[in-house]
Amino acid sequence: MDWMKEIYSDLVVRYAKDPSARKELEGAISARDKNESCGDEVRLFLKVEDGIVKDASFIGEGCIVSMASASMLVKLIKDKSIEDVKKILENVEKMMKGEEYDEDMLGDLVVFSGISGIPARSKCFYLAWSVLKDMLQSVQGG
Repeated sequence: MDWMKEIYSDLVVRYAKDPSARKELEGAISARDKNESCGDEVRLFLKVEDGIVKDASFIGEGCIVSMASASMLVKLIKDKSIEDVKKILENVEKMMKGEEYDEDMLGDLVVFSGISGIPARSKCFYLAWSVLKDMLQSVQGG
């Protein structure tokens, strides 16, 4: 697989431009982070009830990689238990390190499977996931 072509594929562009995941969620918990090296910024919103992510969204600015990754994150974690979200995050981290991971669990996100070979793009890709990781530590049942 030519991972550079995959990173900038039509699928990635569609996710990066998809407005359905981009909104503030009233009554949700939120956290943000910024990639100082390139200026990408993501604020993630989660509504968690009874250990389930009932809704998720984000707002942000940045490159196509960071925005697509954040959009994919939102779609992947909606209606999942906190435990399942943690498993997804573990697999994302394995994929980033070039380790074996569960492709079925990550869905379209596997388009970024070669990201470990591009350190500058890895930071962009992982920005929203790092926000999620921080949030999981503070979520009830997390």
